[in-house]
Amino acid sequence: MTPRTVVIVGAGLAGARTAETLRAEGFDGRVLLIGDEPVGPYERPALSKEFLAGTRDEASLQLRRPSFWDEHGIELLLGTHVDEVDPVARTVHTSRGRTIPFDELVLATGARARRLPLALPAGVHELRTLADAKGLREELIPGSRLVVIGGGFIGAEAASTALALGAHVTIVEAAPAPVARVLGDEVGLMLADRWRTQGIDVRLRTGVAHIRADAFGRVDAVVLTDGAVLRADAVLVGVGVEPRRELVPERTAVAVQTAGDVAGPGHWTAAALDGTAAARRILGLPGLPPQPHYVWSDQFGLRLQVVGTPGPDDAFEVDGDVDSFAVRYLDELGRMRAALFANRPADAAAARRALQETAIPLAA
Repeated sequence: MTPRTVVIVGAGLAGARTAETLRAEGFDGRVLLIGDEPVGPYERPALSKEFLAGTRDEASLQLRRPSFWDEHGIELLLGTHVDEVDPVARTVHTSRGRTIPFDELVLATGARARRLPLALPAGVHELRTLADAKGLREELIPGSRLVVIGGGFIGAEAASTALALGAHVTIVEAAPAPVARVLGDEVGLMLADRWRTQGIDVRLRTGVAHIRADAFGRVDAVVLTDGAVLRADAVLVGVGVEPRRELVPERTAVAVQTAGDVAGPGHWTAAALDGTAAARRILGLPGLPPQPHYVWSDQFGLRLQVVGTPGPDDAFEVDGDVDSFAVRYLDELGRMRAALFANRPADAAAARRALQETAIPLAA
C-alpha cells in the first residue's frame, strides 16, 4: 500500500534527498521534513572551507532556493527536536509538544561531533553545524593561535583555512599518522609532511592531557601528554563523529528506516545516495546501481579525492610529485581496489568508472 504521510527526521543532505526523491518519483502524499537547526538543508562540506574563510555566505550554502520546498509540497518544520518515536503507534513526539503521525518514517538524524572527556572552557569549538562554523570564524583573526585536536580531513581543512586567514596553527594527532585508519600510516605521513611545509606545526603520537583556562574561564593553552604546553586563543576538536541513534528503535520496525550518517560514518556522496535509496524503498522501486565509495577534501592547495575503500594495511603504489600525485591501493592480485588522487580530477573520475562494477552499495 502506498503511504500517505512520510515523516523525515533530520533536515541534512540525506533527509533532503529523501524528500526530493519522493516528489521526483511521483509521490503525492504528505512529506514532512523535521530539522533541529533553524535553517533549511545546507551544504556542510563548505563549513570548514569557503564559509569559514568568508568567501561564501549563508544564503549560498542552501541546497535549494527557499521557495523550492513550498513549490514541491515539502513541509519544513525547523528548529524542532524529535524527542521520541513510537513505531507501534506510528507517531513522533517533538520538543514543541506536537504528536505527528506517519505511515513511513525516515530517521536521517546524522552524526554528532565526538567530545573529549575533558573540561572544555570557552573558546573550544567543534565544527559540525552552521552555528559552529560561525563561532569558529569569529576566532580566526591574523596572528591568533589555533590548536586543532585531531588530524582528520575536517581538522586539516579548517587548519588550512585558518592558516590562509593569518592564524598560527598546530595540529595534534594521537596516532602515528593522520588519517591512518583511512589511508594507512605511510600515506598519512605524506600528508603530514605537506602540512608542515605549508607552515603547520604537526604533533603526532601525542594526546591532550588538559585544556587550560585563564582567570576569565577562556582557553589559554593546550597541555599535551608529553608535557608540552601549546598557547592557544582557540581550539578546534575534530576527533571524529558518532551516529545520533537515540531515536532508532531497538527492534526492526516495518515503517522505520535510517538514511545517511545515522546508519554509520559516511560522507556527502554517501548521504545523498542513501537518501535517494530510502525514498525508493518506501515507494517500492528497485535500487539504483551501486556506486564506489567517494570522499573529497580541499586542503593546503590539494584537492584530495578518495575512490573506493582503502585498507590501512593494503599494498599501494605511488606516482607523481608533492603537488599532484596518485596512490593506488591494490588487492591480493595486484588490482586497484581503491585510490587517493591529489589534484588529479580526471584520474579520479576514471577510477570511479573503473570501480563502478565492483562497488558495494552504500545503502542496503
